[in-house]
Amino acid sequence: MVQFSTYDIALLQWIHSHPLPYSVPFLQVISDTTTYVSIAMVLLVLIIALVKRSKTFRMQFFKLVTMLIIVLGVTQGLKALIQRERPFITYPSIEKLSSGGDSSFPSGHTLEAFAMAAAISMLFARKKIIIPIYVWAILVAYSRMALGVHYPSDVLAGIIIGTIIGRAVPWAFGRLSIAWSKGYE
Repeated sequence: MVQFSTYDIALLQWIHSHPLPYSVPFLQVISDTTTYVSIAMVLLVLIIALVKRSKTFRMQFFKLVTMLIIVLGVTQGLKALIQRERPFITYPSIEKLSSGGDSSFPSGHTLEAFAMAAAISMLFARKKIIIPIYVWAILVAYSRMALGVHYPSDVLAGIIIGTIIGRAVPWAFGRLSIAWSKGYE
């Protein structure tokens, strides 16, 4: 475990000390967009559902809202359970360049961004939607390390857990829909 921790901080220190020139303000904006982009996507699906009077889009809206509620619960639960100190607290060479709450593990921004990307890619399987949302999610993940508020392992956990939640929620809704339709036959 000590060896993994050594690699974790070494990678963070390298990422944090080698940002692209003039990228910090851009990364701060990207990092700050996470919840706004998530809410905007959910509201866009709701607006489309209302305008088109589409049951399909209404169901996609409920899937996304459910997914975001689960993301919030899992993120806050893990942060309270694990309580890992932020890297800028433990390592003076890491400068805090963005907002960061109490606990570091997992990266909530990354978890939310990848959950949203995974869910959107399942619900609206079009390259013109999937590619930009995954580019955004990757930039969010990178920004959290470059800005000194998360270790690479925090971000990796956010990617994995977020992807699982983002794929599991639409899948579970589909399974429940099949089960309910069989119950009415």
